[in-house]
Amino acid sequence: MITKKTEYAIRALWELAHNTDGQATANQIAQRQSIPPKYLPQIISELSRTGLVNSSRGFGGGLRLGCDSEEISLLDIIMAVQGKPLLFECQVSQADCSHLPSCNLRDTYSRAQEALETVFRSTRLSELKLGRESGNDNA
Repeated sequence: MITKKTEYAIRALWELAHNTDGQATANQIAQRQSIPPKYLPQIISELSRTGLVNSSRGFGGGLRLGCDSEEISLLDIIMAVQGKPLLFECQVSQADCSHLPSCNLRDTYSRAQEALETVFRSTRLSELKLGRESGNDNA
């Protein structure tokens, strides 16, 4: 399951990728993408730790992508913020399953998981068509 926090991270990176200045402040990102400002510092910190975002302080500072948007996959963003996106509860813990070891659902779940990761891995930030909430025309 993709969390709201991960969606905010995707939107924040999209905003940076589509800003004509190549950078933006956290306040600009929050306003343009309707992200609650209280969540953004933690998200930016996680994205910075993985190299997806660079920040600079002071006059003229702000946030910018850590690499080109064509190099950033949705899976990169998801992994940076929430870790591996698991579809089914039994993928987290097999200990509580009374149907093992003969459960055929696990094979189906594994194939579904692989398909999900393939889609996220092959989708680039540069390909996304998201909008801005505030109507800002910087892109």
